[in-house]
Amino acid sequence: MVMEMKLIRWTYSGRGRIRAYFDVFPFSTVVLRRIRNFYFVEYVLWEKADPIVHSNDLEVMEKLINDELKVLDEYLTRKTKR
Repeated sequence: MVMEMKLIRWTYSGRGRIRAYFDVFPFSTVVLRRIRNFYFVEYVLWEKADPIVHSNDLEVMEKLINDELKVLDEYLTRKTKR
């Protein structure tokens, strides 16, 4: 279930990781890991107050954070895709 989603805020978490928060899942923390020059969702600290996170949602999150960091083109042209 893909919804219109917006990145609320993000911060570096050390060791090539980013913690991000999205408006559709405001109580859950999304941890992304850098692989090469772009970021992938490593895991979600999901809270029951938020809707269930589906795999399509993870892809939208990855696109949003990679766009924010100006590496979306590299992310979209990577060799392996889900």
